Amino acid sequence: MPQKNDMILSLNQEAQELKRKGVDVTNGAIGMMYLDDGHLPVSEGIRKLLAKHTDDQDLVYSSVAGSKDYHDALRHWFLGDAFDDAAKAGRFLSVATLGGTGAVCLAFASSRGKKNAVVVPALGWPNYVGIAKGFALDLAFYDLFEGEHFNLSGIKKEIRELLIRYDHLTFLINDPCQNPTGYSLSSKEWDGVVAFLGEEGIRGHVDLVIDAAYIDFAPESYRSGMISALKRLPKETLCYFCFSFSKTLSFYGLRIGALSLFGGQQERLAQAYDAAVMEARALWSVPNHMAMNAVAELLSDVSINASLRKEVGNNRGIVAKRASLFFNEAKETGLHPYPYECGFFVTLQVKDAFATCLALKEKHIYLAPVRDDALRIALCSLPTAKIPGLALAIKEASRE
Repeated sequence: MPQKNDMILSLNQEAQELKRKGVDVTNGAIGMMYLDDGHLPVSEGIRKLLAKHTDDQDLVYSSVAGSKDYHDALRHWFLGDAFDDAAKAGRFLSVATLGGTGAVCLAFASSRGKKNAVVVPALGWPNYVGIAKGFALDLAFYDLFEGEHFNLSGIKKEIRELLIRYDHLTFLINDPCQNPTGYSLSSKEWDGVVAFLGEEGIRGHVDLVIDAAYIDFAPESYRSGMISALKRLPKETLCYFCFSFSKTLSFYGLRIGALSLFGGQQERLAQAYDAAVMEARALWSVPNHMAMNAVAELLSDVSINASLRKEVGNNRGIVAKRASLFFNEAKETGLHPYPYECGFFVTLQVKDAFATCLALKEKHIYLAPVRDDALRIALCSLPTAKIPGLALAIKEASRE
């Protein structure tokens, strides 16, 4: 089975079509959160609020960057008040995007026109490769793990070697709840990343992209550890946050997120922001105005905000329960997961992920091969009742 950039979406479509025909399907291919009853975790209150956003002000063009209310609400939801001072000083700026993918596109596009390479995890979201190729960017990979931990020593070596050939690097970390493994950096690991970016010969030559699409499915300690470290970034480092409301609010099809830029050199930050706005104008014109207005209202209302945080916490607990069940059986079965902490996905080390995927499809089980030796399971989309027996089915399929 050749790998395609849209393979995950294609597998999901195939599984959904079988389900509509009455076939009992186990669909662990797609990164969408489903409750055990098969519905998205979107409360009636949120649905009613969305339905009312059909006035002219919701349907007309917005500005390219999006509204201040939206960006203030977004920053406070994902980062609390940690960057309020930076925002007031013009050192934290945001552009509304078409989901997290749009944010990654703008961040990658910023590296064009330089002797630059984009550096992404070798075990990562496959679409990073597609986005980089779409912008005709040089692409380099780093090994994500050293044993059971983040491969910081290997990454340092890789980046130093790349800087012999390139003037500048755009270095991406997908964290917390990394896709496809579910790994999350510890506070100590984030401290190590920031310290490295401040080293002589590295400082000012490497910008940092953080794909934080799954941030709300990690315990608070991972978020606070990341924020604490990033506030100590050297002023020469430009940091791009890629945010999405797809996972947080289950607004997958509404395509609403943001690229937020943070840095200590205000003039350079402003130039990068202006370039991102112009890139957004060229790629998709303006963001989804209805979704942006709805999100701003949802997050700005104190009572609704508190209710949302409770709902997100409940969803996080559901996924954590599924993960616990799966890992218990995986250990008994002898499967070998990559290091996992939290989040939507767990990924298994298998001999031939594509062959295993085909064998599982014969049993109407849909999982996603993300590279030859890595099979991803979307725990988020699997009803808890579908978890028992899954590890054994994978083990048997991997031998066929």
